[in-house]
Amino acid sequence: MSKLPDCKWAQRNDKILFTINIPNLDPNKTNINVTETTFSFKSEDHELSLDFFGTVDPKQSSWKVGARDVVFVFMRKEAGEYWDTLHKGKKIPTLKVDWDKWKDEDEAREGDLDMSGFDKFDFGGAGAGGFDSDDEDEDDGRE
Repeated sequence: MSKLPDCKWAQRNDKILFTINIPNLDPNKTNINVTETTFSFKSEDHELSLDFFGTVDPKQSSWKVGARDVVFVFMRKEAGEYWDTLHKGKKIPTLKVDWDKWKDEDEAREGDLDMSGFDKFDFGGAGAGGFDSDDEDEDDGRE
């Protein structure tokens, strides 16, 4: 049975920073789907689905697999006021605020986040294993 992964989030007026804490994740045994309003993640042992509070642009969003986690940067469809919460629906007990990355609205500014090493969500159609989105291009998530 899949369990909820430990995850955390922060935001800027133009992006959502989201981290799933799973060490040694194999991208080839992982399904990720991102649309304007939803996010789903399924690995061998973990599963998570979100209905975003607002809308994101999957084509402009990016991700990076690390040794201990997977970091996502979801670009908001429209920059503006901070979202009240990451998602609609019932509370996810393993979702916390990422205070290390959080900036208050009046402190946030352009270019305050190092995006080097991140891959665009330019993948798709991977079926069982790999990543999936509405795009038809493929990217296996490896650096």
